[in-house]
Amino acid sequence: MTLRLVDTGWGAELTRASRADTSALRIISPFIKLRALERLLALNPQSVQVITRYNLDDFASGVSDIAALRCVLAAGGRVRGIRGLHAKVYPISRVPDLLAGKLQGHPTHSAV
Repeated sequence: MTLRLVDTGWGAELTRASRADTSALRIISPFIKLRALERLLALNPQSVQVITRYNLDDFASGVSDIAALRCVLAAGGRVRGIRGLHAKVYPISRVPDLLAGKLQGHPTHSAV
């Protein structure tokens, strides 16, 4: 397995990896943002699964969007929650998994 550090350009990195295989989009992240999710859904994945944490403070403070969860459901995807989730994993079929800390370049927020 090859490990590569990506500290800038997360949007392009996720788009590139998602284009390589559109069979499934799986996002495991404590935070989820609508705009970033829409970019990935524009690639028309065959299935969508999101695992996030359901923390009302995250939605109230704007680090996660309820609209993103609704968007996943409207696309026929599945949403699950894990209390206290902190890891960020973006497993993409037949492409090495991406592990991330920050996806929008904001030093205090991690989002997909």
